[in-house]
Amino acid sequence: MSLILALAACGGPPEEPAEPPHGYVAGASEASEAQSALAYTARDSRQLHLLDLATEQEKQVGLTIGARELTEDGRFVYVTDGDRTLEIVDAGVWTVDHTDHVHYYRAPERTLGTVTFDQPVATVAGFGAHTAVGTTDGRIRVLDRRQLEEGRISEVSTIDSGSTTALAVPYAEMLLVAVGDDRDKPANRIVAMGPDGKPNGALETPCAAPRGWVALRGGTVIACEDALVRIKQTDGGLTAQRLDAPGTVADTGFGFRPRSNEAAVAGKDTVWSVNAAKVTLKHLTVKDRELVTAASPADAATVLALDSAGTLASYDLESGRMLAEKPLKATTLTLDISRAYLAEPPARVIHEIDYADKLRTARTLRATEQPDLVVEVGR
Repeated sequence: MSLILALAACGGPPEEPAEPPHGYVAGASEASEAQSALAYTARDSRQLHLLDLATEQEKQVGLTIGARELTEDGRFVYVTDGDRTLEIVDAGVWTVDHTDHVHYYRAPERTLGTVTFDQPVATVAGFGAHTAVGTTDGRIRVLDRRQLEEGRISEVSTIDSGSTTALAVPYAEMLLVAVGDDRDKPANRIVAMGPDGKPNGALETPCAAPRGWVALRGGTVIACEDALVRIKQTDGGLTAQRLDAPGTVADTGFGFRPRSNEAAVAGKDTVWSVNAAKVTLKHLTVKDRELVTAASPADAATVLALDSAGTLASYDLESGRMLAEKPLKATTLTLDISRAYLAEPPARVIHEIDYADKLRTARTLRATEQPDLVVEVGR
């Protein structure tokens, strides 16, 4: 009887291979919550630290260059030496936003290697399928970001902007490229291009001296000299809407809460707060202090700003009134969905601030090396 059953089992139809579960990523484990970490380093250090915000445990990734600037795209940390070399580090933590639901992942952290350019690196923009690296000669090299996810650095194309601006923003499987007509002057428009670096006819819109960008749920926002331009993919293709800004928009970079529609950028005494979904822009002037950066908690009511003395303040967007302040001697500001993180390098600490509770200090995180350069990944 045992022999008959065994033969019957062997003679049955082969089993169909199981379908990978929704959200499956080879080589990564899925988590139930964001695997946020602070990536930090001392200036000129060859060690990148990854401080887990849930456990406060720290890992290190050795670098082959001395760090001068850090940029992140949620998963990858782009380290530059202040000149022509870029090192790409996979932080091993990231979030995939499907709008109606979110996936959180963790994988081993590692450096993927370096890329050397003909001129100093000026901009790095990573999002979706591509990472675009601009250099001071107005040229942009496009890397395949999905190959970075596989551990390989692969170049897709090189774009000549025809200007002094070297900025290309990956969006909707395309590139939004700052283009000009004079190699000695800044770009004057944004042109949609394919990954091959050729215009695809999807969009061309004016933008004087493009100087920064942010990808929000309601579209990508690019800062121009006197306006912000919201670009969004719709069923009919790409659309652009211009939001005129009073004065000159600064190039300090946008601060924003992940998976939101709002972001802020600061000038010396001015803050602009943009809502990409509603296509609105609010502006306030700050007196008696010099601002270095700003960020939006995405509550449609307030904005955070860090001044040159290292003090964090919260302002009402409508009246401009200060709601709370926190003297910290901080130099950097980053936000996640419920906290702000501000580094105080000489003290080797990073302050975790509850921005929804009158800037209350939630934790003081100790750094093993002076945190001159700090970005948040996994958020």
